[in-house]
Amino acid sequence: MCLFFQTLFSQIGVGTTDPTAELEIETTPTGIPALEINPQIAPIGNTTGQLAVIGDQLCMYDETRGKWLSVESTALHFARGGSNRNDSPLRFSGVISNQNSGAHMPMDGTIVYISAMVNGGDTSKEFLIERRDASGFLSTAAAFNLSSGTYSNSAADIDFNAGEYLITRISGTGGTVNNPNIILWVKWRH
Repeated sequence: MCLFFQTLFSQIGVGTTDPTAELEIETTPTGIPALEINPQIAPIGNTTGQLAVIGDQLCMYDETRGKWLSVESTALHFARGGSNRNDSPLRFSGVISNQNSGAHMPMDGTIVYISAMVNGGDTSKEFLIERRDASGFLSTAAAFNLSSGTYSNSAADIDFNAGEYLITRISGTGGTVNNPNIILWVKWRH
């Protein structure tokens, strides 16, 4: 009695006999979409790279953060012009006159990346990211210090809820800074 085992690895081509990827869909000009992913309510993910349509958004599972996040990201810019800034909020989009203005979040989300910089003053200054709602302050979601006038965090994992406002502030500790700006990249959470 002889037993033989063979493992086959192959590519899958739909509409092509010579796929150039693990899965390739060759389309024709019929007007029919190449791929349809049916929406799901609560898919279970466990590996980065898994895709699902949740509600009306294309999402990818983020294994590092342990959650489904939208594929697209939105950049929120906060800034404050001028010299000798200390213990004050930065303004959302840089020019809004209400010093407690913030970005009103339409959906649950996660801050996934933070960058900040100043062009003078205390190059190790502390900054704060605050969560607020219509009744006021909820919590300090994050605090960070500049290093040589800049800060960058690509591993941020800061959740907020729909209806909340995100506000960034210059801490009152330490010296003053010139022309501070912060950019928060958010992805919508499911």
